[in-house]
Amino acid sequence: MPPLDAMFQFPADRELWIILVYVATVVIGARVIEFLARMHLSRARRRADEGFEYLADLDRYLCAGGEHLALHRHEPQRQLAIYQATPEQCHACRLKETCAPHGTGRRLYRSLATWAESDLGKFHQRVSLLMFCAGGLLTAVALYHFSHRPGAGYLLIGLLSTTSSTLWDLWPTAPRP
Repeated sequence: MPPLDAMFQFPADRELWIILVYVATVVIGARVIEFLARMHLSRARRRADEGFEYLADLDRYLCAGGEHLALHRHEPQRQLAIYQATPEQCHACRLKETCAPHGTGRRLYRSLATWAESDLGKFHQRVSLLMFCAGGLLTAVALYHFSHRPGAGYLLIGLLSTTSSTLWDLWPTAPRP
């Protein structure tokens, strides 16, 4: 192993630069993809009940027409609560054409799952995990290959980064932003 100061010298090998940039891109890209997916799911949930107010103490939704949508069905296996207004409530409403144009009452779906429990969250976490593992494997092989050259310390940092990111995604109680 070279001295510590040589490990963190400016890398001279073009291949080492390519690997460092690639691993940094993979680690940052995985987190960006997961962040964007979280934002997308959050926006989709907000739009799904736009114009409705959830009244947590009553476990009901209040529509813009002043009617309450009661809990119609709870599906624990899908972690979903379905709220519905009766057709009579919607039939007399002035907002019926834009809110509930069909003969049935308006229906809202409220996910009871957290981001990590949702199908979208699980998918993106698996994609991130795959990206971190690929980056970690590449970094470990490159560290072995370039271990006696200047700049190998940056590969060690990359390996620690991908390993910690992988453990973060695998750890079940890791706090999620």
